[in-house]
Amino acid sequence: MGHQHAHAGAHDTSAGERFLGTAFFLTLIILLVELTGGYFAHSLALLSDAGHMLTDVLALGAARFSARIAHRPPTGRMSYGFHRAGILAALFNAATLLVVSGAILVEALSRLMHPVPVAGGVMFAAAAVGLVGNLYVGLRLEGGHQHENLNVRSAWLHVMSDAAASGAVLLGGLVIYFTGWRIVDPIVSILVSLLILRGAWSILRETVAILMEGAPDGIDQVDLVQALCADPDIRSCHHLHVWSLGSGQVALSAHLVLGNAPLAAVQGVVERATAMLHREFGIEHCTFQAESEGEPCVDGDESCS
Repeated sequence: MGHQHAHAGAHDTSAGERFLGTAFFLTLIILLVELTGGYFAHSLALLSDAGHMLTDVLALGAARFSARIAHRPPTGRMSYGFHRAGILAALFNAATLLVVSGAILVEALSRLMHPVPVAGGVMFAAAAVGLVGNLYVGLRLEGGHQHENLNVRSAWLHVMSDAAASGAVLLGGLVIYFTGWRIVDPIVSILVSLLILRGAWSILRETVAILMEGAPDGIDQVDLVQALCADPDIRSCHHLHVWSLGSGQVALSAHLVLGNAPLAAVQGVVERATAMLHREFGIEHCTFQAESEGEPCVDGDESCS
């Protein structure tokens, strides 16, 4: 048996994670501004953006909490640690986005049929506050390598999609202020909801794939087997499984058939295989079982070759 970690820096707290607490309070202030502006302006677009901001507040709060949980050390019961706390937060964020976007679409379609008066000036001012605040928070979360962290990336997606929505509301407020076209408000609301849906679906697909222990994007099982069997001491490989423990943390287990290699050579083979998998595929956590060439491979294992 061989068990290896490629490197030890997987649990460092990122700059994006440290900023999540500040981002939470800034987003809460923007939410209050947009709710107030939407109420007095009678703007569905601004209220829908405020609804999105509410999910931002929940998303950032959940992301911050789960980021703290994720860095706790493994326990006897949670032997892999708490990496998937962030994945659960990302799943929650995506689900809330889907619900909010659906509610916005329903109300926007109703207002297309029966437009209501909208105060374009108030709508513009509140949206401007939202745009500036969201851009600042989004740029801070984007710094470094945060796109490798699904928890922070889902929070970043919340904030940046809301920045785009605030920009659309701002433009809508200008159009209404200068032209009086009330129908612009529900049209902008529909565009905002479609923007939310697109981002939510992307995060939802990725979180479900991780929770179902699917292979990470960009890693093919056939390529893994071929790369392992390129080692002169590895005759074949089977019972290979690869999955994500969390964002950017990939694990692999496999049975390696070593032919007539002596037991003393096993550790060297494991170390070479681990280094190769980390270098070429970014896999950090590897567990191998060494077998002699005469041991049978179970029928139906697609990685037998």
